[in-house]
Amino acid sequence: MLRDLQYAWRQLRKSPGFTLTAVLTLALGIGGVTAVFSVVDAVLLRPLPYADPGTLVRLHEGVEHQFAPSDLPAPDVIRFTRESQTFAAVGGFTADEYEMTGAGQPLMARAERVTASLFPLLGARPMVGRTFTKAEDEQSAAVVLISYALWNERFGGDRDAIGKTVDLDRHPYTIVGVMPDKFEFPLASGPLRQRDVWVPMSFTPAEKQDETDNFQYGAIARLKPGATLEQAQADLARMVRGIENEIPAQYGIHLTSAVGLLQEETVAGARPLLRTLLAAVCLILLIACANLANLLLVRAAGRRREFGVRMALGAARKTMLRQLLVESVLLSAMGGALGLTLAATLVDAAQAVVPAAAGLPRLSEIAMRWPVALLGVALTGVTGVLCGLAPAVAGMKAEAMDALREGSRGAGQGRSQHRLRNGLVMVEVALAMVLLVGSGLLLRSFAKMMETNPGFEAQHVLTAALALPHEDYPTQAKVNAFYQELLARLKTMPGVRSAALSTEIPLGGVHSNRSFVPEGFVPSGGRRWDSVANEFVLGDYFSAMRIPLVAGRLLTAQDEQPGAPMVAVVSQTAARMYWPGRNPVGLRLRMGGSPQNTRPLITLVGVVGDVHQGRLDQEVSPAMYEPFPQFDRQFEPALIEQIGVLSSLQAVVRTAGDPSATVSDLERTVHGLDPLLAVTHVETMDEVMGATEASRRFNTMVLSAFAAIALGLALLGIYGVLAYAVTERTREIAIRMALGATREDVERRTLRQAVALALAGVALGLAAASGVTRYLVSLLYNVKPLDAVTLSGAVVVLLVCAALAGWIPARRAASVEPMEALRSE
Repeated sequence: MLRDLQYAWRQLRKSPGFTLTAVLTLALGIGGVTAVFSVVDAVLLRPLPYADPGTLVRLHEGVEHQFAPSDLPAPDVIRFTRESQTFAAVGGFTADEYEMTGAGQPLMARAERVTASLFPLLGARPMVGRTFTKAEDEQSAAVVLISYALWNERFGGDRDAIGKTVDLDRHPYTIVGVMPDKFEFPLASGPLRQRDVWVPMSFTPAEKQDETDNFQYGAIARLKPGATLEQAQADLARMVRGIENEIPAQYGIHLTSAVGLLQEETVAGARPLLRTLLAAVCLILLIACANLANLLLVRAAGRRREFGVRMALGAARKTMLRQLLVESVLLSAMGGALGLTLAATLVDAAQAVVPAAAGLPRLSEIAMRWPVALLGVALTGVTGVLCGLAPAVAGMKAEAMDALREGSRGAGQGRSQHRLRNGLVMVEVALAMVLLVGSGLLLRSFAKMMETNPGFEAQHVLTAALALPHEDYPTQAKVNAFYQELLARLKTMPGVRSAALSTEIPLGGVHSNRSFVPEGFVPSGGRRWDSVANEFVLGDYFSAMRIPLVAGRLLTAQDEQPGAPMVAVVSQTAARMYWPGRNPVGLRLRMGGSPQNTRPLITLVGVVGDVHQGRLDQEVSPAMYEPFPQFDRQFEPALIEQIGVLSSLQAVVRTAGDPSATVSDLERTVHGLDPLLAVTHVETMDEVMGATEASRRFNTMVLSAFAAIALGLALLGIYGVLAYAVTERTREIAIRMALGATREDVERRTLRQAVALALAGVALGLAAASGVTRYLVSLLYNVKPLDAVTLSGAVVVLLVCAALAGWIPARRAASVEPMEALRSE
């Protein structure tokens, strides 16, 4: 074996071009598969980083005809904890934000309110300190757990931070623990979803008696030993039926419920993309293997005279076969080593590149673990044997005298090996065709999304998030006064054309759906009420965002005055959905889900254009806009205390020039009113749009890169086959030219061979793509899986590239000098 290795190394050193091409080809295939599988392993396959994750489930509740099961109202979290028969424990949580001061510069901390049962349920322990006690949760104790990142950033990793206080919304909280590095809850996509602090849920009396259909509290449960998912579903349905029976019949509410494994729900959104990427790199590996096999076949063909001489001198076939396999495995080992190095580099870069673009969960856990590395090693070994076996066997088939006779003539290997080489090239082209079609579909989807009208003009707009702490702004009147003064100052900043404030901004991805009933509405059939994405605005919001007026009028400063009539404007989609064929201007409605509610009537005064609240590739939601000062006037007095103060708004400023130049002016203006107030998420609307496009752009770029690699490898295969065919047929070409064939005839004949190979591969690829592309449906937008433009474009690209790949061998064939070629024979 050592002699075989030495011999193989000498042979590879004699052909550096062949060796380098083969090693790089394999490195791309093995490295790509190993890198993507590392991501798949971390995100999809590895158990969640909690104790016994297979028994953790997520609880959901919904309202029939309104929305699918999602999160729960606060009273239901409490009820499920108390009444469940199949859950060993239930933990509740909900996202929040707190202005954090007392530890460096003011920070808008991303927070999660959690019940005391949650961390024990997950089996999560702090790195330093402790978690919350049940008494602290029930008694609304001002204690806080902080993340490892915040601990390092604001406290320098000092263990004495335990017991210190920080101000959250200007109320002192005592730090009782620090969670470990890379601990995440909830597990969600993107760095902005990672939490800075956790505080006790401490349900308020208003939350415990919530009657506002506020489905925003998550719930996780652990199944009792022996309990099944089906039993848990039945148990939850029983409890939800009990809740439904307590709702007054005139509301006409029917609740639905669902239980899902936490592991499955965490990774469900990432599965289509990662499966697609894994399939793509596996196709590249197959193309690389076919290319290597073709290279080895050509190499074996060039050594047939050598094989004939060695067999004539007594060399055993099995010895020569072993040597050829060792040579193939050595090539594969070199390619595998380079591929694993490439994979390790890509995995290290993934955490820096992927989170902002792809939005995948659990990216902090991505690493090149030893099972994945073993997969790379196994791929290397299997690839070496399989790719080398067919060429080695083919090289050993001929008899010694036949090989010597063919070698003297330069005639080649015979039809069987021609067919084998051509077949491998057709397979490469077919696989490349599948990737080209997939890439083309994503490119078309991305182009369609970019053509979508967002409903506003993003250029020259700066946004910033503000949240007034309840401690200093306890009433809605005080909040209103602050924001009205801030608005007046924003309008006077240099370069500002218009300014406004809103509860949400376009493309933010989050909006509050609220139910309403038109005046005089009578329930019929399954329809009980309607719902809209409800926004409250202050100032020239529609002018600042350039949202067009369709009918009626916009909200004005008079609508923001105390005692002004209750008014609102709705979007075109809302008008079309709820008042089809009618002009809703002048009609009235009440917020709330019951036709019998006594909330004030709101008059619709205008219709504005649709605005995308989520990503551009998501459907537009029906929306309604109301003056911010009228927020606390639209509820019954008994509900105002439960709802609390609306104190978080987004500032929107349209500038004459670059909005980034206004950032410091905006921060100074805010701090001129309140020096401690944190100004967060300061970004231009162009940046907001870029963030919403990033996921689809990332998917498109990655698959396009894979398709380009596959295309390059397939063209390399075409070039190699034709280049060898020209060398092999030099004598035939010389005779044809001596008998009158022109150089153009020779060129066309060679190019026809290239196009014929490509056409055969394209036909196979189209058949494969027609079955594969249906799995891409979840990644497409306004494009069908068998889009004619994409399919025809992929065919044209492949055929043109195949012709280009065959052009160099064709030129070489046409340059043969008949007399020189025949004289050498």
